Amino acid sequence: MASINMIVAYVGIVGALLVVPCFSSDAPTPNPDDFHIVLAPAPVVFNYLEGCIEKLDPHCPELGEVLIGKRKDVDSDCCSALVRMGKRCHFSLLRVLPEVEEVYKPFSSVLHQRGVEIWNHCVRRVGNPSLIFS
Repeated sequence: MASINMIVAYVGIVGALLVVPCFSSDAPTPNPDDFHIVLAPAPVVFNYLEGCIEKLDPHCPELGEVLIGKRKDVDSDCCSALVRMGKRCHFSLLRVLPEVEEVYKPFSSVLHQRGVEIWNHCVRRVGNPSLIFS
């Protein structure tokens, strides 16, 4: 009788071991490309960027075209407004531009370099070489 109990126990254990692995599998690792979460800027940062845009906006409508290569250069009024706005504002705007404006997304990899070129051009044009970004 002990041998029948042993056989039943053995079959039960082997059966359990065969069934349990079927129900357990590794969870798939999420692909980071499947998620595009854009965090909204903090209100303080948003207010700062709005202030930057207000300083520049009426003087420099062509700046966007220069950034994406549709236009070669910015005029003197735009350069003066850009330098008055400041380097920090200029590069902060360049950082968020591809996230908030669809037209700039394809150019996100070159925006910083073009921004540096425009900044240096405007500083030379306005006449304050101490502000040149290198």
